[in-house]
Amino acid sequence: MKKGSIIFVVVLMVLSCSLPCLAGAPLALQAAIQKALKSNPSVQAYEKRLALAGLNIKIAKTAHWGELTGGATLDKSEDALIATPMTPRRMREGIQFDDTRWGFKLMYKLPIYLGGKIPLSIDISRLNEISTRLALKRLRAIIRHNVTELYDAILALDGEETAVKETLKALRSVLKHTEFSIAQGKTPPVDKYKINYSIQRWQAEADKITNQREALKIALQTLMGVQAVETDISLKPIQLPDRVYPLVEGVKTLYTRALQARSDLAALENRVKITNKGVGLARAERLPAIFAVGAMQTYDGNDISGTEEWNVGLRLELPLFDAGRRRTQVEAAKVKVLEERLHVFELRQKIVKEVGDAVKRVKTAEALTKSFLSRVNLGKEVDRVETLKYEKGAGDIDDMLRAKADLAYSNSQFVASMYQWLTARSYLNLVLEEEVK
Repeated sequence: MKKGSIIFVVVLMVLSCSLPCLAGAPLALQAAIQKALKSNPSVQAYEKRLALAGLNIKIAKTAHWGELTGGATLDKSEDALIATPMTPRRMREGIQFDDTRWGFKLMYKLPIYLGGKIPLSIDISRLNEISTRLALKRLRAIIRHNVTELYDAILALDGEETAVKETLKALRSVLKHTEFSIAQGKTPPVDKYKINYSIQRWQAEADKITNQREALKIALQTLMGVQAVETDISLKPIQLPDRVYPLVEGVKTLYTRALQARSDLAALENRVKITNKGVGLARAERLPAIFAVGAMQTYDGNDISGTEEWNVGLRLELPLFDAGRRRTQVEAAKVKVLEERLHVFELRQKIVKEVGDAVKRVKTAEALTKSFLSRVNLGKEVDRVETLKYEKGAGDIDDMLRAKADLAYSNSQFVASMYQWLTARSYLNLVLEEEVK
């Protein structure tokens, strides 16, 4: 075999070995968040809306430059039709036209005074862009938390599964010891059936955890915008802290921080500014408008000589009668301002409630974590004592199985409470839209 062929085969072997490894690489939390922020359909829709808001600003600015319009006409006429009425018979016989006229017209219309419509429209377009940008920021914060919550929930199930598997391993070890004791006549046969029942029960719990985890993985991939979801993806474990860290700030401080940082609140406050500008636009509709107008038009035909007209001047337009429509529009715009202000007040109250709920979730998770940690330490000692007593023939199998079940439950709930605490902190970050100390 030639040297070049050998190198080619070696490269193919390396690639064939590396590709499965890359495909099966665990998904890290930050990678999942970045994927969701990039590929989530809702984020993509808001990014398009933000681009549209930028185009609307450009459109509003073009009104300063006025408008140039053009047109063309082609007419055919017959002088006899003026004196002779049209009849069905003449229509059937056909109409003969003997005169043809044509022409075209150009007109440029430049706004001089519109009651402030143009600057108000530009301001509204800019405020709409800011509101869209703030809404996109809030959406990204929500998606970041949702990904974190699903990721933590999957890892929590992994921790629970580990605890269940350790329990199954211990029970199978006890089963072997019990079968040996039964063969020696030291242990009643019924103990074997009790252990087998306990193994089946814990195996059912393991299957339940597997099904729940698959559903959460599908939800996580859907949030990431993945088209072909898989249930066998693996997640990179998170290094759990050695203990929970209590909140440093008080609730009142967190209220203030949330009200200052929330982008959705800023977007609603921006909506109040937009509706105020809308009142100005409605009022401008009731004011006169002044335009500078220049026009050029030509006429020609087989019965007239070519003519050309030029004119330049000012045009004043006055709204004289509209059955109260413009006045009502002003009142409607004022009502819209009041509505948006009420929405701002409503959201501020909601944020205050969210901060209280978030703090409650964090503190509840802190208490649960400490409680289950104490329970794990106690359960280890109880399990050690009950197993030793049973192996020595001085204990009851029901007590030993109960001790192992309690220890497995405490271990799984301790892991779950740690992830619950991380998720609660993530939710508080979402409420504040900033990192919690």
